[in-house]
Amino acid sequence: MQDNLTADAAAGPRMLSPVRSRALWTASGLAVQAAGLGGVTAFLWAKLRHQDLGGHVTAATFRLMWHQEVHTHTGLAVLITGAVIYAAGSVLLARPHVSRPVTLFIAVPVAAVAGMAVLGVLALVVAVLLSALGDQLVPDIDLGGSGGRKRARRRRQ
Repeated sequence: MQDNLTADAAAGPRMLSPVRSRALWTASGLAVQAAGLGGVTAFLWAKLRHQDLGGHVTAATFRLMWHQEVHTHTGLAVLITGAVIYAAGSVLLARPHVSRPVTLFIAVPVAAVAGMAVLGVLALVVAVLLSALGDQLVPDIDLGGSGGRKRARRRRQ
C-alpha cells in the first residue's frame, strides 16, 4: 500500500491528454461564448428598448437599466446564466492549450468571468461617453420619432 501511494505522488499532478483537432475545440468554444454573451445582450437590449420612452438612448437610461436588472430575480438569473455559459465556452476554447485540470476547470472560468465583467464595464463607460458627447455635438435633433410635434398633456379632472 505504501509503495502505491509513493508511486502516485511521484507521478506528479494529473495531466490531460492532447487533443486531436484544435479547430473543433476553438470553434465550439467561440460558439458557446457567443451564445452566452448573445443571450445577455438580447435580454438587456429588449429591456432597454422598453425603458426608452423617447427613442433616444441616454446615459441615464443605461444606468437605470443596469441598476434595475441587477436587482431583479430575472435579470440576475439571466446575467449569471450568461456568465456560466461564457465560462463554459472559455473552457472549451482553452482545452487544447491547457494540460492541467485545475487550471482548465478553475483558473480559466474565473479569468473568463472577470474579463467579461471588465469588458462589460468598459462597454458601459464607452456607451455613456458616446451618449454624453452625442448630446453635446448635436443637441437639436429630435430622435424621438414624434415628427416635431409635441403631445399636449391632458389635465385630470
